[in-house]
Amino acid sequence: MADKSETKSLNVFLHADLIGRLSSHQGILNFEYDESYLKKESAVKLSAAFPLQAGTFDHLATSAFFSGLLPDDSVRRRLARYLGISEKNTFALLKEIGGECAGAVSVYQEGHAPDTEQEYRYKVLEDKEAHEILSAINKRPMMVGEEDIRISGAGAQDKLIVAIVEGKLAIPMGNTPSTHIIKPAIKDLDNSVFNEFFCLRLAKAMKLEAPEVSVYWLENEPYYLIERYDRRKTQDGKIIRLHQEDFCQALNIPPEQKYENEGGPSLQQCFGLLDARIKRGNMAGVNKLTFLRAIIFNFIIGNGDAHGKNFSLLYDGNAEELAPLYDLMNTVVYFDSFKVKMAMKIGGKYKFRDVYPRHFEVLAETVGLKPSFVHSELKKMSEAIVPTARELQSKLNSDPLTSSPIYEDIITTMNILY
Repeated sequence: MADKSETKSLNVFLHADLIGRLSSHQGILNFEYDESYLKKESAVKLSAAFPLQAGTFDHLATSAFFSGLLPDDSVRRRLARYLGISEKNTFALLKEIGGECAGAVSVYQEGHAPDTEQEYRYKVLEDKEAHEILSAINKRPMMVGEEDIRISGAGAQDKLIVAIVEGKLAIPMGNTPSTHIIKPAIKDLDNSVFNEFFCLRLAKAMKLEAPEVSVYWLENEPYYLIERYDRRKTQDGKIIRLHQEDFCQALNIPPEQKYENEGGPSLQQCFGLLDARIKRGNMAGVNKLTFLRAIIFNFIIGNGDAHGKNFSLLYDGNAEELAPLYDLMNTVVYFDSFKVKMAMKIGGKYKFRDVYPRHFEVLAETVGLKPSFVHSELKKMSEAIVPTARELQSKLNSDPLTSSPIYEDIITTMNILY
């Protein structure tokens, strides 16, 4: 009989390179880089929390990073229940579904590795089949249990990790990269598909970095389709995975503590992370401005869910930059606007209604920015966003496939301080 206290391990790959091992001993997780990988001139770090060095990284850092590759909250619970695994058993969950994670990371059992085959394989879905799968996604998250499918997706919403093949949804098989994420409507949140669609489109209209999004209809039901920013397509059609990690992973904070009031990152910690990357020469200073504009945008649109897992670092070798915005939604429309809170405080305030320009000036002083500069950025966006949103609203409402009454609700509940 096997000793239950024995150490188990999984191979960790970045792209197709074996970079290290995730080990578990009586529930304690550790990560260690592979010795031969560290000797490579091309070696890059797995995480800002894992510098390239010999030795074992402790449970806190290891658990925070690898748990962050899995779904959050209720999705994780349902996934674990379907697999007959404890929701807290990160190691066992990754063993089952760690083949296609966010970014370029994959996790395999000893003796297994990502396929290096050049030909991509997909299970192309007819619309009715795709609709049936998405309709049952709350019962079987990530299509778990399907042969040759080992897909994980971080975040708290139900979703399907897919590609688009000849205009149809397709499930990547084996090590074939996905290119898109599709989400059904969120239960009990009216028009959530159009809410998220509008907010991402508005971000792009405001010249913020954001991926392409669309409303995808199946069997007369709308779904939210987003192109993955952590994938790049070459001229010859090859799909390249881009490495990324969210701020919680980089800061050694477990995903279940993603909100500041639960021990999650504050804006000061997030700016501090960027400052450290900039100081090391890995990241351009403009990323700090990009993050500030993202914070201002989330505040104005009323997104109370802009927590540490909804901001990420995107890696290209040793070069780093802030990832495009994602998971944008006006949450104020669903709750009492006088009570709804933000995921991270601005100038010491959680409630949207308690924040004034002076609180952004307090934020500026605590993160090393000039208050006058932050004030100017807040004023510029406040003055431009409503006309931009009205123009977008008109354009989307002119098409019955993208028309929705929630656009008006989003605009009228915006937090305009000027």
